[in-house]
Amino acid sequence: MPRAFKYDVAITAADFDALAVAELKRRLEHHLTKAVYTVPRTADHGRTAAGNAAVQKAIEKDARVVVVLFQRLWGATPMSLTELEAVKARIGKTKHKDVLVLPLDTSPIPSWLKGTIVRAAGSPTSSGVISAIVSAVAEAGGSPKRLSTAAIAAREAEDEKHARARATFLSSQRALALINRELDSLSNAVLRLCESPGVLPDGVAPEIKRTPDRYTVQIGPVGLSFSWLRGRSNSIADGQLLVIEWSGQLGEQQQQPASPAPHAAMPAFEHVLQPHATSPEDWQWRRTDLDLCSYTTRDLAAQCVTSIVRRLPVPA
Repeated sequence: MPRAFKYDVAITAADFDALAVAELKRRLEHHLTKAVYTVPRTADHGRTAAGNAAVQKAIEKDARVVVVLFQRLWGATPMSLTELEAVKARIGKTKHKDVLVLPLDTSPIPSWLKGTIVRAAGSPTSSGVISAIVSAVAEAGGSPKRLSTAAIAAREAEDEKHARARATFLSSQRALALINRELDSLSNAVLRLCESPGVLPDGVAPEIKRTPDRYTVQIGPVGLSFSWLRGRSNSIADGQLLVIEWSGQLGEQQQQPASPAPHAAMPAFEHVLQPHATSPEDWQWRRTDLDLCSYTTRDLAAQCVTSIVRRLPVPA
């Protein structure tokens, strides 16, 4: 007798990729018969033992296929560590083809994470990702929906409606005024996180610099920069946010006479994002290379700070 699954797909990701999870779920629900499980996020309050057990059960046993949105910070926080351990347990019990790994950055995938690698090649659209996941569900015994021509047309019309609303808003003077608000929010969020107790090692403090279109923070031997790149027009619609994590010293740093010369900064990670919004209330930063991936300003700041802190030298 075929095994009964509660979900067609379970999605696991780093805490900062919550919007990517929501978007992937939205697109998959048009194609799948059973539900798509996503891990409940509990902000800064942690998760109960019962909550962890429910997450583990959904990933290990209840889902026909598991999708891992893999990046270097997946499993780096207490909540996503539970998901990592659940995926490990599942891989030890099931066929690897039932685990799909979608790389979100260039960091190496660990050897134990055996599964089917799904890459969004070519254009940034994620249609190939959706097709791969739906095919995996069918191969695992699921029954994807057969969409009618009318249903496909209705969904495409809805997507086009939202695209027009975004284009109208992002080309408006209102959006032009908001870009400074979001850049200020981004820099303020980074500073607040760095100043939170226990985030940085004792004796380490961030060095902040800000110009109208660029913000940098130096934390020991690692740095972070956000640069707003204006497009050909002055509208927000064709501007880009360049986010770079650096190894080494950014810009001119004051140096003691007896100190060795600092190493010139080299980029460690880089992302290019664009504003994605229909109003001030739904402002997001969407990656240009994979349209599934968007971040709130707060999540973008938290991801960057978590990443650079993890690259700090361990105190002796």
